[in-house]
Amino acid sequence: MPQCVAIQPDQTLKVVSGVCDFVIVTQAEFEQIQQHGLATVLNELFAFDLPTFGLINSAALVAFISAHCIGRIVRLMGKT
Repeated sequence: MPQCVAIQPDQTLKVVSGVCDFVIVTQAEFEQIQQHGLATVLNELFAFDLPTFGLINSAALVAFISAHCIGRIVRLMGKT
């Protein structure tokens, strides 16, 4: 189990809770991190989801076209 530690002024480690600068892990956890690698972990966390992108892109396009048309109508009504 990972533990948060802080370096004391006398260069010893002390287990702390909350925000910490260093984490001590077990040998098995370290090997697992090495095998997966940082790039793989980041890729799993921030993978590009094509269906979600398509939905957001379509919604933005519809909103742009609708707002553009409404703006033209309002401008036309203002001239009459």
